[in-house]
Amino acid sequence: MDREAWNRLRGLKRLIHDGVKRGAEFVERHHRHAAEKPFRVLESIRPIAAPTRVVRHIHDGLLSLTYHSIRAINLAAEVADSWVVERLEPQDEIDG
Repeated sequence: MDREAWNRLRGLKRLIHDGVKRGAEFVERHHRHAAEKPFRVLESIRPIAAPTRVVRHIHDGLLSLTYHSIRAINLAAEVADSWVVERLEPQDEIDG
């Protein structure tokens, strides 16, 4: 591959990882928003308000953990991808 091909590969890598990160942020935000209304309605019913708050707390914690994990794995994959690309790209193409 020539220098331009390596640059395109690095750009594609950035595009993919940025897309995963932003996609996870978008889906998390909308997931949280979609879950808010049913929890609010259930919490307004006095006999089930307390257990609903517990379930909501668990839901919100798992939601945060899930999307944080997706972003962390994506970041780890991005670091690994960068490491591989740096080692595969011939040095003479970088220097000259």
